[in-house]
This record gives sequence, C-alpha cells and structure tokens, in this order.
Amino acid sequence: MHPRIPAFLLAALLAVAIPARAAMNLDDLLFYGTESLARGRFDQASQAFGEALARDPENAYAKGRLALSKAAAGRLEEARQLLGAAVAARGDDLFALWTLGCLDLLEGKPEAASASFAAMAQADPGNVRASLGQGLAALAAGHLAEGLGHLAVVQAHPDTDPLAHALAGQALFASGAPAGARLELETALELDPRNAAVLDQLGLVYKRLGKAGLAKSAWEQALAVDGEDARARFYLSRLAEDEGLAASLSDRPEEAKRAYERALGLDPTNAAAAKALGLPIPLAPPAAPSGETTANPKLRRPATPTDTPPRPRPNPARKPAKPLPAAQAKAAGQDPAKAAPPTPEASAAPAPPATPATSASPATSASPASPAVP
Repeated sequence: MHPRIPAFLLAALLAVAIPARAAMNLDDLLFYGTESLARGRFDQASQAFGEALARDPENAYAKGRLALSKAAAGRLEEARQLLGAAVAARGDDLFALWTLGCLDLLEGKPEAASASFAAMAQADPGNVRASLGQGLAALAAGHLAEGLGHLAVVQAHPDTDPLAHALAGQALFASGAPAGARLELETALELDPRNAAVLDQLGLVYKRLGKAGLAKSAWEQALAVDGEDARARFYLSRLAEDEGLAASLSDRPEEAKRAYERALGLDPTNAAAAKALGLPIPLAPPAAPSGETTANPKLRRPATPTDTPPRPRPNPARKPAKPLPAAQAKAAGQDPAKAAPPTPEASAAPAPPATPATSASPATSASPASPAVP
C-alpha cells in the first residue's frame, strides 16, 4: 500500500505530567487519554484509558482506544487481544473492526484485513470506511478490478470524512489513476485545508498530470502549513533544479544561478544544484521521499501517524565529499516523481492507514460508531 497513507496525525508535542487520578472523573480520563493519543504520548494514553476501564469495565470507547494506544507503542499482541475481546463482546464494534483491519494491512495480511472490513459492512451496510478498507485490502492482495470497484463506492459516497477521501486518493494514485486521485485529494483538502500530507500528495498528482505550476503551489502551501515538511522541501528543491537546468540550457546563466541557489536553500543535500554552483557535493544525499505507488505494507514498528519523514540537515562537522561522477550526481538529484515507484505500504496507513498529516490516522480517527469524546 501507499507509504504515505499511514502518516495522518498531529506531531507529538512535549509530554506533560498526568494529573492525580483521584482528581479526574471518567470523562476527564477519556478526554486526557484521547489528547495524549493524538499527541503521540502513548504510554500516558494507555494509563488514562486503563484507569477509565477500571472504573467502567464495559466502556467500549476506552477499550478501543486502549488497544490503539498499545498498538502505537509497539505492543501489537496486547492490542490484538483487546480488540478481539471487544469484537467478541460486540460484533458490531466498528472501531475495533476497523483498527484490526488496519493492523492486518500494515502487517501484510490483506485477507485477514478484508474479513474485518467485510464484518464492518455487514454490521453497518453503506459504511464508507468498510468500502474503503475492502478496496485497500483487495489492492494489497493484487485484485485491481475488485479494489477499484470498492473505491468507486467511496468516491460516490456523500461522506464528509477527509481521511476516507485522502486514503482513497492515495490508493487511486498508487493504482495508476491520477485523475481520480486528484478528485479525492481535492475533496479531502476542502474538508481539511491545513493537511500538509494531503498537499504533498496532491502536488505529486499534479506533477504526474503535467501541471507543474499547480504542483509547486500545493507544495508551497504544505510548507506554509508546516515549515519543517521535508517532502515539500524536497519536491520544491527539485522543481527549482529543473528551472535552473532549463535556464542554463537557454543560455541564461544568472537566472540559472538563482534557481540553483533556491534549490539548495530548500534542500541543502541537493547534489545536482550544488554541483551546478561549483560547491562541494553533499555527502549521502537522501533518497527521494516515498510518494508515488506501493505494494505490500511493512510494519517497521507499528506504523503510527506520528511517523514523520526525515528532515535532512547539513552536517558542518563533515568534510566535503569528492565530486561524484556526472551520472551519479544526476541520479542523486533526480525528480522523485520520475523515479521508480515504491510499493504500497501504509502510513504508514493503507499503506493502509497508518501513514499520513494533521488528520488522524485511519486507526486513530473515530469510526462512524465511535462515541464522541467527552
């Protein structure tokens, strides 16, 4: 599945001490646990939801979020036991079924995931997440026609879930349908305008469709939302590099120089821009961020929405490397949109839900049956 699908959640903030348990009622514990989970403080979330369950053992919301907290912290077997118990106690627990399906997708088990999503559809006919999950599972299993059929249901559904549209867009793009991906990602962006991950992916879709101007605009908006967005910086740097090459070939040296300087300012590891400016080529330029296609999800650790792309920075302590041969330098600075497509992973989500932006991951976002946070 797509490696960016799991990447949809707020970045972790500074941890704060949990208030004394005696001072918190059940609603306070649920609220605190939900906030801790969204901010990447998984141990605190587990503590809060565990205490909530001690006070109300039948609280379905606490059960599901406790399982999710444990999965995010890497305790997958504990999470599966909790989710399995939740489904055994109530077969129509949509949140537990959705989370189990996402975990199976992330671990490369599309058949098991499909069973969970089918159970969702049976419990709640017309549930858009159920159709989305079935589509992602079918695509992960290599059943293209079946997968696209389920995604068509998502596209036609009058749903206002930005995550569903974002994941459908990722999956369509990974399946070679950029026009459909554009519609879904633009819908997701309308519902969540400050989602940097959606903007990053939308830029790739525009680039694939030959609309470089729109791609640049999308990545600039992503960078305005998140100034540390490594993907947006990478892509904008390569666009500036292309502009520099075009200006150089047209015998406009000053314009080319400005473009290469802009490229290097956005990404100090851009080897092609550094070489064009006569500067030392950076050591070990990073591979282009994943963003095109995918195949089977891999779970490095439970792929959680808090996973963020690496933010390469120059290391002044290192000595400059010797210039690379021209062919290698060109390869190091190639446009990621033209690189060999990766295989569908998550979030890191679908990928199934894993991974990813200011929206919640498939697993963390509330399912249609999830109770409202107090």
